[in-house]
Amino acid sequence: MSKFFNETRSAQQINPVPATANIDIQELVGSLKHDLEGNAATTAHTTELDLKQLLQPLKESHQVSSEITAGRLETCATIRLPRAEEKSFLVTQYNPEMQAGVEAYRTLRTRLVKQQNKNGARSLVVSSGAQGDGKTLTTFNLALCYANIQNWPVLLIDADLRTRGLSRLMGDPESPGLAKILEENCPCEAAVLKTDVPNLYVLPAGETTASPSELFSSANWKEFMGWASESFRLVLIDSPPVLNLADFELIAAPCESVLVVVRARKTAREALAKVLSQVDQRKLAGVVFNAAEDLSGTGYYRYASSGKTNGN
Repeated sequence: MSKFFNETRSAQQINPVPATANIDIQELVGSLKHDLEGNAATTAHTTELDLKQLLQPLKESHQVSSEITAGRLETCATIRLPRAEEKSFLVTQYNPEMQAGVEAYRTLRTRLVKQQNKNGARSLVVSSGAQGDGKTLTTFNLALCYANIQNWPVLLIDADLRTRGLSRLMGDPESPGLAKILEENCPCEAAVLKTDVPNLYVLPAGETTASPSELFSSANWKEFMGWASESFRLVLIDSPPVLNLADFELIAAPCESVLVVVRARKTAREALAKVLSQVDQRKLAGVVFNAAEDLSGTGYYRYASSGKTNGN
């Protein structure tokens, strides 16, 4: 438990996070295979009204979360997120051609909110089998969707210290970054940045010459995640790919849930099976099937949770 526990507990009651139900990996892979080969797709339309009703019982606790975040980060720097790359910021755009993607991200957020309301998870690692599957874009737009929920402060972290893809997407904002928190014990408040999107805070990767695996294996990563999970309603982490790197398992160790992104016509079934075998089944929140087209040609992704729930 981090040194910030007593401060947070005095303001709100921290609910224990039960282990999620055991997930049958073969069942999940089979479900994805069915999506790949099937000719029909299940469409789920969840309105904002449904989301408000879902969140109503937690309104008071979310207000406390916002007050804690504001208090701890009142001196942090503020940045404006770039909006020149239209397709990178689907949720903030109003291009009619992008609306299918926008609704897909909103639906994904709503389904994840339902899971979080059941298990109390406050941290979510997003990863994939390889570069180019869309994990960074998914993480960013998911963060924008969560930030639209009232009194739901979100911290978006670029934990891919090797490529710094999310940091570049955000315009490489000036900050010591996560690297200096892990390497030099830089104060969290000096590295986290408040954005011009209400409720959204970001932590760029920063720069380091040290091995990322060594940094994430230090006690500083666990300590930082304790601070972040108690300061924000949700911590979203863009992680390096699962395969061929030690970073992912070290990053996911102190976190509560994992979301895997695969890409249509790119990710092989064998690679997905290998990825899922390396993810703690108790933490697996689901699989995002990115860039999948439905029968109408407007689909953006499909989502599998516990091998049972699929939708566009």
